[in-house]
Amino acid sequence: MNNVISKNRSDTKAGLMNTTRFHYQRQTPNEQNDAALTARLCADLVAVEEPLQIILSWYEVQQSRYQQQVLTITMRTPGDDQALVYGFLLSEGIISAKEDVLSCCFDDQGPQDNISYPDNKLTVTLAKHIQPDWQVIKRQFVNHSSCGLCGKTSLNALQLKKTASPQPASSTQSWLTAETICRLPELLKSHQEQYQQSGGVHAAGYFCDSQLLSVCEDIGRHNAVDKVIGDTCLYDLIQPRGVLVLSGRISFELVQKAVMANIDVIAAVGAPSSLALAAAKQFGLTLIGFIKKDSLNVYHGHWRVKK
Repeated sequence: MNNVISKNRSDTKAGLMNTTRFHYQRQTPNEQNDAALTARLCADLVAVEEPLQIILSWYEVQQSRYQQQVLTITMRTPGDDQALVYGFLLSEGIISAKEDVLSCCFDDQGPQDNISYPDNKLTVTLAKHIQPDWQVIKRQFVNHSSCGLCGKTSLNALQLKKTASPQPASSTQSWLTAETICRLPELLKSHQEQYQQSGGVHAAGYFCDSQLLSVCEDIGRHNAVDKVIGDTCLYDLIQPRGVLVLSGRISFELVQKAVMANIDVIAAVGAPSSLALAAAKQFGLTLIGFIKKDSLNVYHGHWRVKK
């Protein structure tokens, strides 16, 4: 298996911060010392967490000029921010291709608020043919933040988003071997630079043609996936037989992102949720969890897995 990553633009240094910590260690008890704790000051690295404000600039037809409005603010680990935004816009159904965006750049010309650093404001200028429906967008964001939102509502909302880019899941059978799947977590881990240094971030990767084409890390698992999906969009990496690889569990929102990005297989170290499984069944995805060196669980879409 070729382990070369051809597309990976993560800035590891931007996502980590130097700090110090006291390390407490219990010593082996003896006659003079009853398992006392000793403290040692150590240098350390922690994952950076900062807000990213996404400002949407779109062409207002009635007024024949561009307007700006804050779309959202998300907490993320700096690095691959443009990919994060592209992936987020794809996942939300606001865009369907990179050509839908004219520019995506940091500046401080957008609406003013309490985001004090220009590097934490990113303005996305949409092509004139992209007309965001702000009523739908606002309703979606209310749903995302609601407690107790029912599964049926979530799946219906995903179905409505998916109709904007109707590409059905591939029906090709037996193209992904169990041996390959069992290698994916270790392959992903070997490229998790920020995790290895801080232990404080999640990772996602896009695997295709016997290699990881993209690996991204972030303090938020959903951000890591958005970064990878944005990467696949910006650099035309999506292929019919691609796999989204996750370092943790599989939640509904991660399946949603895979559906919108036309990725048919999700392989993860952890377990899926019930709603993630329901979404996988509805959209024909293969859902694989609890991957170990010699075993794995296929929760749906077993026809793509070759024994």
